[in-house]
Amino acid sequence: MYFGEMDISQKTKKALKERGFELATDVQEKAIYPAMQGDVIVQARTGSGKTLSFLIPVFEGISGEGNEALILVPTRELAQQVEREAREIAKEHRVRTVAIYGGVSMEPQIKGLPASIIVGTPGRIMDLMRRGYLDLSNLKFLILDEADRMLDMGFIDDIRWIISRTNRARRTLMYSATMPEEIIRLAKRYMRNPRKILLSSDSVSPEKIEQYYVEVNDRTKYSTLKMLINSEPGKYLIFCNTRLGVKALANKLERDGYRAKELHGDMTQGSRTRVMESYRQGMIDILVATDVASRGIDVKGITHVVNYDVPRFPKDYVHRIGRTGRLNSDGRAVTLTKGNEMLYLQRIEGFMGLKLKKLTFRENRFEEVRDYRDSADAFGMIKVNFSLLHEMGEWEVIKEAGKYGISEEDIGMMELSGKQGVMHIHYAQVSKLLDIPMFSEVKIAVGEDKEHRAS
Repeated sequence: MYFGEMDISQKTKKALKERGFELATDVQEKAIYPAMQGDVIVQARTGSGKTLSFLIPVFEGISGEGNEALILVPTRELAQQVEREAREIAKEHRVRTVAIYGGVSMEPQIKGLPASIIVGTPGRIMDLMRRGYLDLSNLKFLILDEADRMLDMGFIDDIRWIISRTNRARRTLMYSATMPEEIIRLAKRYMRNPRKILLSSDSVSPEKIEQYYVEVNDRTKYSTLKMLINSEPGKYLIFCNTRLGVKALANKLERDGYRAKELHGDMTQGSRTRVMESYRQGMIDILVATDVASRGIDVKGITHVVNYDVPRFPKDYVHRIGRTGRLNSDGRAVTLTKGNEMLYLQRIEGFMGLKLKKLTFRENRFEEVRDYRDSADAFGMIKVNFSLLHEMGEWEVIKEAGKYGISEEDIGMMELSGKQGVMHIHYAQVSKLLDIPMFSEVKIAVGEDKEHRAS
């Protein structure tokens, strides 16, 4: 169905047309009218277009007074995204919108109140309510977006507290990718005969996402990632399980010349906003993130989601890969798996109800040396042939290697001729050579007439 054919106001139609929205997605076509009439529970995967499916009914049901609609979301990034979308439609309706979230000063947010549409995270919403700045007694709409994520993040008690202080005559719209039991209980307690619109199961719909895995080990993991990025250029979202992992990987990618940035909870809100804007506008190609920091990311054109670390819970996998293959676009999800992580991969496959395909590369750009000790001499030293990006002296090479944890004692004999060189290095330090940008190539000598590229 086209938005122009819908029984909605001309103001809304004009705003949608100016934003380039013409044809409704499945969730929009099936959820908009029911949400204009009463309570709804919508189960739809991330990237299905659900934001407009609740914003349109809201705009059709408000009058322009203060604090008419509250949209609760799990993260700051999602609050910003939803409010930005609402603001564009609000221009035609001449109503105010405001985003309310923690990590920044509350003064500008207080000045934005009252507003017809409030988009916020539970913690900051509760804070402003307790301080007397936010009154929800006349609320017409309460929307819970990504309800399962808010449950996972421990917001369930906060949500109950907020709901108990809203107008009982309000309309409640709940949107979730999965439906855990706690969400069902919440719906039964606070919703009136909700219409259930189930457009996805508790697994992700894989039609638009090609899902692969690649077997790696500690020595080949990073080089495999680079091989993927180089062979399949695009807009990448890469997940690590920890903040330290995110920082380390983003730094390595930047050092190797990739346009990459990190996104994690240790960053200030201002820094996170600037990174997201750079990513959204295409000034960076690779975003390395943790699960919590990435929730709410809705950026057009993400071609690849890479699980650099295998997620420990299948639902995290669902939310990660749902950032690509959005709306009418195709996407690829690639998970790098070490031997001891195959159990997690099998759990994901069981949850998804499918087998991930094994990804192989057309070019075998390196040969793995499984244990560098196999190539070491009696003193634990390995002969390495290398090429430099620029001509350097032996002492400069040793000094640069020291920045990456390779001490002078770890390096034995070295010979240099222009950009080509040979060194003997302790086997325990060989893998660190790959992190040093002064080298264009590193090869480990394993015999009279054979070499292996370091991996």
